[in-house]
Amino acid sequence: MSPETTAIDLDLDRHVDFAHALQTYMIYPWVRDGDELVRPMRTGPGDATITTTRIRQSGPTTLRATLTGQDLTAETIADVRTMLSRCLQLDYPYDAVEALTQDDPVLAAAVAHRGLGRGKLYPDIFEALCGVVCAQKSNFNRIYAMMRNLGTAFGEPTSETVDDTTIYAFPTPTRLAAASDEQLRECKVGYRAKGLAAVASTLAEAGYSWHEWRDRGPAEVIPELLTIKGVGPYTANLAVNLSFGTGGAAHVDTYVIDVIGRLYLDNPNPAPERVAEFIDQRWGELGETVLDYLTTDTDTWVAELGTQVGVKSGARA
Repeated sequence: MSPETTAIDLDLDRHVDFAHALQTYMIYPWVRDGDELVRPMRTGPGDATITTTRIRQSGPTTLRATLTGQDLTAETIADVRTMLSRCLQLDYPYDAVEALTQDDPVLAAAVAHRGLGRGKLYPDIFEALCGVVCAQKSNFNRIYAMMRNLGTAFGEPTSETVDDTTIYAFPTPTRLAAASDEQLRECKVGYRAKGLAAVASTLAEAGYSWHEWRDRGPAEVIPELLTIKGVGPYTANLAVNLSFGTGGAAHVDTYVIDVIGRLYLDNPNPAPERVAEFIDQRWGELGETVLDYLTTDTDTWVAELGTQVGVKSGARA
């Protein structure tokens, strides 16, 4: 049976610069095709319904998404619309962040560099967990290859292609849990294979699907994630932030430590606890949102301040 196709408009609250989404953090299965973002989305019971979306900017305050799939019911279309609105952060708190720039020249430079671009979130907590595990003790650039390898090795093919290459939906926990250690390592994930296997097998055994987890909320989800072998507070909180958009503690890694230390604390290597305290006291619930600005293209926009940092952004790899 041939797949169905339909188009929907995604309205925004103000002008958007879609170039940021097209150029940064293109982690598979986010794929760029010219001026479009291509992305398979899983919806419905068991996350079994796969709909491929092509998103482009159709006006100053509008994005248009073309949906292709075998089951484009009204419910599927509504679910995909909701997922795209969250993943593309169409409710991004611009006004609140801009207010913080008034007495903060560092944040002002980061916000001015990005303009009205919006980042991208993972569609579900499982994929976010895999992304965070792949990032452990790794150059950020390697994440792109690892996630692409996992997607194409264990995901399901869609009818969409980019540059004559089939686009795969990211695997479910059940599909990834069926992979052997050797098969996982063939995806160039190294020792992270054990962590990925633990995440996949635990969630598969729990009968996980984002369709059921999406309404649980971060406060309920984080404790459940902490029961997975190898998943600590950092991984659980960051995965929640990268899928729900908020709800977890702001992440503090070596990149964040360097940026906050050099640009705010006059110390290139402060204690992680000091950095976490600073973020919480200065930005509170907007901490993770502010870090999104401060850790993207950092080595580029800090030059405008006449300074430098000791890290290099992997946003545009």
